[in-house]
Amino acid sequence: MGALKDCEAVVDAFFGQPVNSVTTIAFVFGGAIIILRTEHIWVGIASITTGVGSFLFHGPMPPYAEWVHDLTLAWLLLVVASQGRSWERWARLPGLAILAAVIAVPGAGDPVGVFLAAVAIVLLIMGDRSMRTLGPLALLVVVAVIGRLGATGGVLCDPNSSWQPHGLWHVGAAVAVTWWALVTRRVGVTSRS
Repeated sequence: MGALKDCEAVVDAFFGQPVNSVTTIAFVFGGAIIILRTEHIWVGIASITTGVGSFLFHGPMPPYAEWVHDLTLAWLLLVVASQGRSWERWARLPGLAILAAVIAVPGAGDPVGVFLAAVAIVLLIMGDRSMRTLGPLALLVVVAVIGRLGATGGVLCDPNSSWQPHGLWHVGAAVAVTWWALVTRRVGVTSRS
């Protein structure tokens, strides 16, 4: 079913789901801002790859796009969860390689993504219960709920609308990650490694 579960009708064009395709650019812009303005360089890199993976999934839709989409989003969650932790370096390229193998297992993408989202949220809240963390997480929850309500069969789903809840999720999630990165200092980090 792939991108069809995200409600927007698929058209026979380079931008298979036009709204959902274009809104993925928010992850790329957010990632560039993170790289240029924060110490969270790997979060920025992972955000950019998430934008590219989501674009492939919602845009040209090559056969491997769902795997890339699930992989890059899971990797972003892993990289965010690892920030300031002893295993941070392992979450970077080794984490990407491990996730690539795990997500290659049919049906593994969604459960791995849900698990990593839960881990990231718990670790972020354990590390900081201020508005620096709770504000971006609240935004993420709101856009996730709207996104789910707008999934295929949901009350907000209109496949032919130029307003797509999943597209709102793209923009909101990218803003939440960027907001968090802009207001959070990395603990124990002395260089831009």
